[in-house]
Amino acid sequence: SLAENIRVQELIQVEVDSVNEHLARVETIKKFTILTKELDQDDEELTATMKVRRSEVERKFKDLIESMY
Repeated sequence: SLAENIRVQELIQVEVDSVNEHLARVETIKKFTILTKELDQDDEELTATMKVRRSEVERKFKDLIESMY
């Protein structure tokens, strides 16, 4: 999976660093994680109009989110 490829993660880190240069320190992205699973309407992570159901995503990925802090 591309999400697990170290070179993909490095490319995204370069872009994050580039964006962070234009943000105030409190606004910068400190950590990020690429999900290995695509969000899916069948798993109730997306609505019928493809909007993220944040509460469901937070519940399903709680351990991953907490590990970032």
